Amino acid sequence: MSVLEVGGELALLTRPLPMRVALALPYLVGSLALVTTAGALLAWRYRYWSLRARIHQTVLALLGLAFSWQLSMLGFLPV
Repeated sequence: MSVLEVGGELALLTRPLPMRVALALPYLVGSLALVTTAGALLAWRYRYWSLRARIHQTVLALLGLAFSWQLSMLGFLPV
């Protein structure tokens, strides 16, 4: 909540629920990207899946990390 004063009048500003959810999504995306990366590393180390599945998981992990990096460059994720 924040207070705004304009012309001697005070107004309380709050963030509505949809906005709070939208502002929490970058943190969810960043944490899921890290978990996906850890899963891809474990899959390569212990050969959990077929080669095709491991490559697919690695591509997803790299895309998640790239998207998280982009979010941090835009200022949505503090690094």
